[in-house]
Amino acid sequence: MGIGTYDTIQLHPLGGKLMFNIGRAITKNCQGVTRRELLQVGSLGMFGISLASVLRGEASQETRPVTEPGSPAGRRRQRETSCILIFLEGGPSQFEMFDPKPNAPVDIRGPYGNCSTNVSGTQLCELLPMMAQRMDRCALIRSLTGFTGQHTARPALTGAFNSLTTYGAVITRLKGAIGAMPPYVHLGGRIFNTPGIGGGVLGSSCDPIEIRDPFGRQVNLQQFTLNADVPPQRFQHRRELLGAVDQARAAAHRSRAIERMDTFHQRAVDMLTSPRVRQAFDLSQETDSLRERYGASHFGQSLVLARRLVEAGTRFVQVKWYDWDGPWDIHGFNSTGIERMEEELCPRFDQGLASLLDDLRDRGLLDSTLVVVLGEMGRTPRINHWGGRDHWGSVLFAVLAGGGVPGGRVIGSSDAHGAYPATFPVQPLEFAATIYRLLGIDTNLDPRVRPFIGSAAPVAGLV
Repeated sequence: MGIGTYDTIQLHPLGGKLMFNIGRAITKNCQGVTRRELLQVGSLGMFGISLASVLRGEASQETRPVTEPGSPAGRRRQRETSCILIFLEGGPSQFEMFDPKPNAPVDIRGPYGNCSTNVSGTQLCELLPMMAQRMDRCALIRSLTGFTGQHTARPALTGAFNSLTTYGAVITRLKGAIGAMPPYVHLGGRIFNTPGIGGGVLGSSCDPIEIRDPFGRQVNLQQFTLNADVPPQRFQHRRELLGAVDQARAAAHRSRAIERMDTFHQRAVDMLTSPRVRQAFDLSQETDSLRERYGASHFGQSLVLARRLVEAGTRFVQVKWYDWDGPWDIHGFNSTGIERMEEELCPRFDQGLASLLDDLRDRGLLDSTLVVVLGEMGRTPRINHWGGRDHWGSVLFAVLAGGGVPGGRVIGSSDAHGAYPATFPVQPLEFAATIYRLLGIDTNLDPRVRPFIGSAAPVAGLV
């Protein structure tokens, strides 16, 4: 009876290290495998996604083919809507961005003026000149409310203060993966002061893949490569091991469930070795001129990568404003104050987001890509004595574009001092229901989404 060893492939999803443990375990050859080894390979996880969940999600989509408008029936599938959610950690100021108050006292309106947009009657702060010329593609919510004013991503990324289950996790569970691409990717550092946010009640199988730094000619992803000491030709051993496991299962169980699990394992191998997956994460595939359009910042390059991922088939990309680009926390006493909005934050944001919307439009992807922008809170109406603004959860903005969102629309308003909603307040759960509806989930009839939105309905005028 021969004995062989196989190598381990290490994966690092957001929730921690997982092992693709077809390896370093001692395995018997074609004479058979032990029950322990069978369980080790049977618990295989890829990118924090349980393979069972991947296949169930794909199967549910594959049973509902949709043809593109104007194409012969069954010839082409319409692109399903993906999402790029941009989370501005630290709390961006509504006054210096999307809700200026030019008629308020100077200690409320701040030192900056406003500028007209390409939507009649809608004005932005003068610090966003590029986005001002693209508001006809965007819907702007100025009355988002019900946030805590604390550093927590929960209301912004889940719709509820007491939840750790992100939008991306719910989409992963309800919609599954598209082909070999991971369905949920997080770009940026760990979420500040919100430990455990990700898969939440859905478990680590719905955690995102974490890519901390998009810079470089090629992102080095251990998730999508063999270990350096594993020559590519030896990957055949992995396939042989899977074949042995298949035979053992078939002999022991003879069930359709086991047959499906064998398919899940093959999907895992395909994902690991797929050139399409590796290329999607490789920014060197883009021209220097296009990358320069987005800006030489972590935020700008994250948006380039986000576009590449949704183009390749990732359903949900969560972009956190990178730590290296500075947070939006502009208190003044422990950081720079309002001046940083002019010197660093708004120029990088304006260039990056405007370029993303242009790039998606030029590639024909804007209609099938929902872009969402929001922070964890707003900022106080009055400028403090350090020359900054403090935390404020009573009102903040959100921007949505693409994915069927009606452009040029403004939902709700804040009062004259930008302190509270004046019209049409939007609660976090209503915002969550809106995202799910725009991503193709029937929030009226699909009971699976109810635990995550309660009785909330999508925002009227956006769906």
